Amino acid sequence: MPTPDQMVVAAAQAELRPLGLQRHKRTRLWVEDRGWWLLLAGFERARSGDTQLMVGAKFLWGPMTELTYDYGGRLHWREETGDFATDRPHDGHVWVDGIRHVGDDRFAADLKQVTGIARQRVVQLRQEFATPADVARLLSAPQSRVGATSWWHTFHTGAAAGLSGDAELARKHFDRIRPDRLAVEWERELGRRAAALSALTEDRPALFRRLCNDIADTRSRLGMPDTPLDIPPEPVW
Repeated sequence: MPTPDQMVVAAAQAELRPLGLQRHKRTRLWVEDRGWWLLLAGFERARSGDTQLMVGAKFLWGPMTELTYDYGGRLHWREETGDFATDRPHDGHVWVDGIRHVGDDRFAADLKQVTGIARQRVVQLRQEFATPADVARLLSAPQSRVGATSWWHTFHTGAAAGLSGDAELARKHFDRIRPDRLAVEWERELGRRAAALSALTEDRPALFRRLCNDIADTRSRLGMPDTPLDIPPEPVW
């Protein structure tokens, strides 16, 4: 009989591999290379023993090489309907964020639901992030959240805008990352990067090329192919 871990892998492969996602090494993480961003779908094992569903995006214009969720992450769902949400709704219904192996038959049924939700969210994110302009527009919305801090949210919004050719929006967000407000080294490094990109906003083609170079550098450090599968075309200036 397969172990619970083997059941997770088999169920995820059945749903996500046909969509083009590949299992990352021997982990519970599946990845799709979108050129300037990575689509991540993970079935993480919590301390409680539950399997939790994570689906989101990693933007490749940033300096971090860990496969972390810059946008999105843990999903919540209603078992009776299959509805899912990125934040747990407070609507009187029961929303869960994990499944536990208490028997093979029940676990297999739970996995079928969870991997189906993962597939739906993957398709949804592909549509939402079709272009850098889509990302900039989505992240600029008041209710959107990304990463662990507002600094990262601001940086990713600026980078997406710069890659789409919207230098004004890019500068607006890069300039919000104020060096005098940054306390720790990673924040100061992000501030320096944002300042360098802001300085290029007067030359939109130069800003676009710099962001493409940053993406290529991150891809290289992640051991990814030199030629991205889906780099956005250079805007018409």
